[in-house]
Order: sequence, then C-alpha cells, then structure tokens
Amino acid sequence: MNKQQPGGVVFRTLVQINAGRSFLANLGGFACVVLMLGLANIFCRSILHTDLLFELRLLIVAVALYFFVPPLALWLWTGRTSDKP
Repeated sequence: MNKQQPGGVVFRTLVQINAGRSFLANLGGFACVVLMLGLANIFCRSILHTDLLFELRLLIVAVALYFFVPPLALWLWTGRTSDKP
C-alpha cells in the first residue's frame, strides 16, 4: 500500500524546518546548542559578571521546541520523522 504524502502548507513547513534530520540528529543538535549556551553563560558570569539564568531558560525551551516539535508532528502525521522514505 503506497501512502500519498500530504502536501499542505503546514506539512511542507514542518518538513523544511526539520530538513530531513532524524531523531538522533535532532538530539545531537540540541545537545550542542545547550552546551554552547552553557559556555556562554559561564563566560558572562565570569567575565561580564552578568547572570543570564532567566534568559537561558527561555532559550533552552525555544531550542527544544525547534528541535523536537517538528519531528514529533511529522511522526504523528506520517509515521516517519523525516520526509525521506
């Protein structure tokens, strides 16, 4: 049975945001960005004497939404996390 791929605007936008990445690639990207945000926080605390804890929490939530919501929506919609067969 060959499923026809949906072609709506929302679906195409989700596919473009996910860019064909698998779950593990999204997890690795999320870990790298969180690591860089942590290093930036250490730099700001030690050099600039500024606390970024509130902003850091918001940025981590935004990055998590960017990396995990599109593949979850694609998985629920099509049964796959990427647009590749």
